[in-house]
Amino acid sequence: MNDIKRLRLQNQIFRHVATYYQKMAGAKNARATLENVTKAESNNPFEAVDPDKFTQQVTDYCTFTRCELSSDGSFAKIFVSVWGDAKEQDRILKEIKRLVPGMRSSIAKNIRMRAIPQLTFVQDLSFEKAGEVNKLI
Repeated sequence: MNDIKRLRLQNQIFRHVATYYQKMAGAKNARATLENVTKAESNNPFEAVDPDKFTQQVTDYCTFTRCELSSDGSFAKIFVSVWGDAKEQDRILKEIKRLVPGMRSSIAKNIRMRAIPQLTFVQDLSFEKAGEVNKLI
């Protein structure tokens, strides 16, 4: 598989995984919290929200940062950045891993590939490391 095709497939897999998780996660997310709080006249929803209350209300917040597809397309490593303490991070990663069969079937239905890749989720700690470096500077 050439590099251009691999990059295209990486992007498609990344989008399908992110949208599938967004649809299937049963917890509150940031958008729902903001919509409930901001029925006011303000155009900017973050003006009406107290940051401390917002972070307490959002229970599950994870970001899919990137996807790496193997050269033969049989393995996809997806990096996830999770907000919260270690216990919350483990819980959210287990929830994501529980949804893997549905994610693979969604990829199979929507992306034309020879073989559906095995999905592996890895916690991305680059934001925490960047914060530590920023504190040192």
